[in-house]
Amino acid sequence: MGFFGELLEDVTGKAKRPEIKGDRFESFVSEEIFNDKLFDLVEMTRDFNSNKERFEERSMNPDFCFRDKRTGEEFWIEAKYRNGFFKNDKGQFVCEICKPWQLDRYKEVEKNSGKKVYICLGLGEDPRYPETVHLIPVYGAYPQLFQSKLKETLIWRNPDI
Repeated sequence: MGFFGELLEDVTGKAKRPEIKGDRFESFVSEEIFNDKLFDLVEMTRDFNSNKERFEERSMNPDFCFRDKRTGEEFWIEAKYRNGFFKNDKGQFVCEICKPWQLDRYKEVEKNSGKKVYICLGLGEDPRYPETVHLIPVYGAYPQLFQSKLKETLIWRNPDI
């Protein structure tokens, strides 16, 4: 795809490159879900392009550490965006929220930091305007989740859909 094709994808929100989709959803998470009225941003990992130049070890942490202004509790958020579900080898519809090794790493961060880690999962066509957002505690989570489990973790639904 040429420059103009990529530009059109970027403008329309249909970008297929994972780093663009990820950056867009991370912005949505920090501005809409964990906004600065209710949460302090304690830490944020570097973006894909910054880490290309020189990798920073703390980029292995989840994307954000927030502090709830009401309770003072700090917690980690890993933002993940998916277009939807797929059929696994048993013919069941599942959503892959992360790779098994990533989930192990998030659980290790939770153990070592003493702060809870959550995966904030967005689903839909455009990461700037997800259809639904789910907050999944890594404790007890699996890399692939069924629709029924995601229903339990729903925290936001796009009012325009």
